[in-house]
Amino acid sequence: MKDLENKLFSIDVPKIEDDPFENELRRKLVNRFYRPANNFRFKFKLATALASLLLIFGCVIVIQPGVALSLNKLIFPSNIMVAESEYSDTENELAYTSIYNPQLVDRLDPSKFREDKTYIIRKYVSSEEGAVMIISEFNQKRKPKKIREVSF
Repeated sequence: MKDLENKLFSIDVPKIEDDPFENELRRKLVNRFYRPANNFRFKFKLATALASLLLIFGCVIVIQPGVALSLNKLIFPSNIMVAESEYSDTENELAYTSIYNPQLVDRLDPSKFREDKTYIIRKYVSSEEGAVMIISEFNQKRKPKKIREVSF
């Protein structure tokens, strides 16, 4: 290390004869390496560009949600299929879970049936115990509890 220092001290630094070029070179070097404003300007331009890009991307996702789904499929490929609903109306979606299902129209006449009870089926799976399905009635009428009067 000492040899390198001695070598640097022994090197002759050339002098520029022309004064305007020396001052211009000094100004350029100072502006390039010692001005913190240039560094801040670059970071500000980079942050502004990224914010604009995120704003445009957010607007596209809000306007066309299919873009987000296709990007998700592209970035995180999986074997799970996501079914896109053709019907956005809730009544049409509920029709597929009732007797008015369009696939049952040829087999059943919905006017001959009346709705009696609604059930919820839940399936619980355990690696040790296997699977359990619990069927419960939806909107059950609750039995009124007997109220006891307590006097002090």
